[in-house]
Amino acid sequence: MTRDASEIYDDLKALANELEDLAASGRITMSTDSWNQDHRDTKQAVAQALAALQQAINATCWMETLPSPVPTGKEPDQGTR
Repeated sequence: MTRDASEIYDDLKALANELEDLAASGRITMSTDSWNQDHRDTKQAVAQALAALQQAINATCWMETLPSPVPTGKEPDQGTR
């Protein structure tokens, strides 16, 4: 199943809203184990994630999806007989 670019755009906006809601409710915390060396501060990590989502939202805002080509089972006419 292939989705339209506009559906992906809408999903990105919804994800950003969900992340903002989780952050506002205080339900996001960062792992403190040794694997997490890059993102220790929750507010900073959320801000970076939201900025990345915003870039994706901006990039997909004007995208359009072309219709799927319909296979005909025949080769296109090349003008030779």
